[in-house]
Amino acid sequence: MQNLSLQKALKKPEVKTLLQQLGDSLGKNFAIFDIGGHCLWGKAQDSQPKVDIYCHQVLMGTITGEFTEHSAEAIAAMLSYIVQTEYEKKQLAKDTLQKYEEVVFLSQFANAVATCTGLQELIEVIRAEIRQVISVDEIFLYLYDQSQDSLTPLLYKTEESLQNFKAIEKIVERVLKLNQVEVIDDIQNDQDYLNQPSKIRSLLCYSLTVQNSIIGVLGLAHYQVKHFDSSDLNLFSTLTGQVAAAIRTAQYYETIKNYSQTLEIRVKERTMELEFAKQQLEQVNQRLKHLAIYDELTQIPNRRYFTSYLEQEWRQCLRQKSPISLILCDVDYFKNYNDLYGHQMGDKCLQSVAKVIQNALKRPSDVLARYGGEEFIVILPYTDQSGAYTVGQRIHHCLAEAQISHADSPTSRYLTISLGIGTTVPLLHYHPSDLIKIADQALYAAKAAGRNQTKLKTLSFQCS
Repeated sequence: MQNLSLQKALKKPEVKTLLQQLGDSLGKNFAIFDIGGHCLWGKAQDSQPKVDIYCHQVLMGTITGEFTEHSAEAIAAMLSYIVQTEYEKKQLAKDTLQKYEEVVFLSQFANAVATCTGLQELIEVIRAEIRQVISVDEIFLYLYDQSQDSLTPLLYKTEESLQNFKAIEKIVERVLKLNQVEVIDDIQNDQDYLNQPSKIRSLLCYSLTVQNSIIGVLGLAHYQVKHFDSSDLNLFSTLTGQVAAAIRTAQYYETIKNYSQTLEIRVKERTMELEFAKQQLEQVNQRLKHLAIYDELTQIPNRRYFTSYLEQEWRQCLRQKSPISLILCDVDYFKNYNDLYGHQMGDKCLQSVAKVIQNALKRPSDVLARYGGEEFIVILPYTDQSGAYTVGQRIHHCLAEAQISHADSPTSRYLTISLGIGTTVPLLHYHPSDLIKIADQALYAAKAAGRNQTKLKTLSFQCS
């Protein structure tokens, strides 16, 4: 390499011109030889004295001539300077190119790791990128968990690689503890080397630090004894800073991602809980609405709903000057029934009576409600006294067909019912309560006449 540099230096036109001018000014002939004895310039004169040419203390060749030894040494020094200058130019160009390549690599490396969002993806990028610029047999990465005070090996693909790493764990722990670079040319001479099967012989280790917090150790390993040069050290030290920052970013991202997934699961669970609670609330509200409208025992509208519905239909009939009727029903001798069969059977009896009366009604607008105790009331909108009487007779008939036994009834061995019908065409000076009053009067008349019958009464102007 050095001889080639001397030979190239002598081939440069400006150097040739300089040597020619030097020979002319001295009026002497001289020759330049490489270390192999080959003449590179001038004519060989073996009988003349020789002076060695050095560059960086390396023998480059010799010079002979007809001049004094002092002159020969001056020419040798000049040639040494020329070769050294050429060498330094090439070295500078080489170093500049290397620095440029390192800058380009570091830029590409930074871009590559910046796009990684997961730790495993980042590890694969680190492996691939480092191998592009540094010749290495193994790249190893240990992450440090401060909460557990533990090291986790990464970047290995085979069990053999993992086995190789186990032999250097004590060394890695030392690097982590001292927080410094370790360059080990031969790990077999290291006191912390674990004497177990491993191909690794030389190491270059750096601790990974982010904001004064050590997060792991990154290293290069060779299967043979190797002396790492300064360029490896400089490039690798720069890489570790980027790797540490990228790993911490990936860890934060995964933490946020896991938290986000956990939060999403919790939100879904909470949403399901809220949805279930909403359904439960809706069911409770429906139940409350049902209880507000329906009688719990007989499951027909209660007295509150009856009052509201009567007022609604009263206004409709008032506007249309249409008749409206009420049938007030009372189960005959129900107290005797309760005393004889018990209250539980009495409740079942009322449920049966409600079904019988409900089945006797044919129009959707005809509404049956429980009025209280053993009393029921039927609202018949757009129904005159004749139509109401027909419904009453149908109720009697249906109850008779049901044949509900009543052994303690003076009227029949089966359960009977007394009905009071009140009818009117609503007027402005009438009130729904007036219609209820005359229906009650008609019911009283039916009971007074011996029960198990229907009595009618009309609300007219004269009654008011």
